[in-house]
Amino acid sequence: MATNDKLIEKLDRFVRKYYKNQLIKGLLYTVGLLLLMFILINVLEYFGYFSTMVRMVLFWSYLTAAALFLGVYIVLPLLKMYKIGKRISYHQAATIIGKHFPEISDKLLNLLQLKDMADTSANSDLLEASIQQKTESLSPLPFLKAIDLKQNKRYVKYAVVPLVVLLLLLILSPAVIKEPSNRLVNYNTYYEKPAPFVYHV
Repeated sequence: MATNDKLIEKLDRFVRKYYKNQLIKGLLYTVGLLLLMFILINVLEYFGYFSTMVRMVLFWSYLTAAALFLGVYIVLPLLKMYKIGKRISYHQAATIIGKHFPEISDKLLNLLQLKDMADTSANSDLLEASIQQKTESLSPLPFLKAIDLKQNKRYVKYAVVPLVVLLLLLILSPAVIKEPSNRLVNYNTYYEKPAPFVYHV
């Protein structure tokens, strides 16, 4: 494999990891946001006993939000990981890598610019020699280390906290979740709000 091809392959692996990182972060955000919305809507319905119209709006709003979050934070990064749709360019990837490795600064970006010039130039022997030299000097750098997937640990709390709250509600007071969930799913059904007191004769 030519040196230039190896460089492009390394950039491709970097871009793939870039979207994998976005996918992990998006998954944690999506789980957290949807759980939080689920709890909030159920608590509101538990105390509010809303009309069929309000329950319909809440139900479809939640499903719409869920579809939006899944699409933006999970499906799009997943598609881009597999080169479907518009992805960041090699130049943008080079800028991100350059920020992580100060020692190469703009060398990688300049190298890509030289490669673009060589692709459009009729007499590119001198450019090719320069590209070869610069590529060999950059080859040992591990581009993938510019993205640390372990950094996503700080976002775990956004998914775990709502999950713990939901589990506690299901254990300590399951009616707060189960009863309103049933009413929201069956939003067309009229439910009479229980009287605040009971007469004993």
